[in-house]
Amino acid sequence: MTPPFISGTLQDGLWIKKVPSKYTANQIAEYLSAIEYEPIYDTEAIASGNFPVNLDTLTRLTRLHLLTFPFENTAMHYTSDHAMDVTPEGLFERLVKRRGGSYCFGQNGLLLEMLRGLGFRAYGANGRTNVATAGNAYTYTASATHLVILVQPSVNSNQTYVCDVGYGPSNVTRPLLLSNHPDNVIVGLSETERHRLTRSPRPDSSVAYSQDHTTTAGDQWNMEVWHRKPDASEGVWRIQYSFSESEIFPSDCSFASYGVSQRPAPRSFLWTGVICLKLFTIDEGNLHLEKSKRPMYRLTLFGKEVWKTSGPNKEVVHTLETESDRIKALRDYFGLDLKDEDVVHIAGRAPAYAVKGA
Repeated sequence: MTPPFISGTLQDGLWIKKVPSKYTANQIAEYLSAIEYEPIYDTEAIASGNFPVNLDTLTRLTRLHLLTFPFENTAMHYTSDHAMDVTPEGLFERLVKRRGGSYCFGQNGLLLEMLRGLGFRAYGANGRTNVATAGNAYTYTASATHLVILVQPSVNSNQTYVCDVGYGPSNVTRPLLLSNHPDNVIVGLSETERHRLTRSPRPDSSVAYSQDHTTTAGDQWNMEVWHRKPDASEGVWRIQYSFSESEIFPSDCSFASYGVSQRPAPRSFLWTGVICLKLFTIDEGNLHLEKSKRPMYRLTLFGKEVWKTSGPNKEVVHTLETESDRIKALRDYFGLDLKDEDVVHIAGRAPAYAVKGA
């Protein structure tokens, strides 16, 4: 856990304002029911501002969200328009009503508005995913197409936390204090995964702190992940994405999401692959714990496999050969409401399986 003496605030100690949610109290109550939040807060309690706003409830909301809604991009490949709807009404229908999922703009877009409706002071910030493969240096060439949430969960404090339920693989599983203090490290999915924040300027930045240009300016935050390897050897820290404290607005998210879903991007796993992953609780021996506090494992569908990760090891639980296999696995393992006939929409796209004998 983060030591209590570490401080983390926005630049210049800025405070986040309360902003009205795009969702009604009734919709927020339905969201809480969907993620099985306890105790129950009905529409009247939410409208009256009775939901407790603090770091503990923020942590529970984050983890329960991850346990309920899969990170997935199936609408990009298995629908006729290949569109990812990230509007408030579209997200509520797909995730809360139908228990489907989305990627960062959808997942964090939904959570942001739910947090605001519950009384949290929060806003969305702009991020840039590291597209470099494991073991290689951070690549800055990706466009800024990631959304994170910055939250100040205490009513009388400007201590700020990063929340992210939309990164996908090795997603941070709890709020992380906005600080690059070396002790500000949190546990991820298991004890073999860690997350931290660092700060550094982009090497290609055009601004400097001094006239002699010896020190590059434009510092950004880096979300980093560390994994212990299956052979128990020590891993290395890797940047997952970088982000600034600049606010990003719904119109920005809609435009960026359209680019992600519609513009060919050979280096993007979202364009070249169908991905679906979700967290599940390990209930055996842990039923005495509240759901958000139980240990978890991650189930992932990507490529031609469905696999389970808990700790450093990967266990393949299903191998896929045809598009029908993939559709069925998305239904059976993740509960997505895909139909067999949806396979026609992926034909000719980058993630489509090759037809045997063709």
